[in-house]
Amino acid sequence: MNRGFGALLAVILAGGTAFMSVPAEAVSDTDKAALQKATADCRAQVKEYARYHETSWYARHKMVKNCVKDALAKK
Repeated sequence: MNRGFGALLAVILAGGTAFMSVPAEAVSDTDKAALQKATADCRAQVKEYARYHETSWYARHKMVKNCVKDALAKK
């Protein structure tokens, strides 16, 4: 049982580095600012929506992610 857990952990660690996104240094300051602004705006929109509609944490999280993705795609 221990050997299987160790192998699984090794696969997760090795696979996680293969799917890492662009390093933070490669992202420009304007891109960071746009992402932060879009995230803040989307969080406010979802928070306002959640005041009147019962939504789970997971649903709100997905709503914010989709809103940010859409907002950045428009720019």
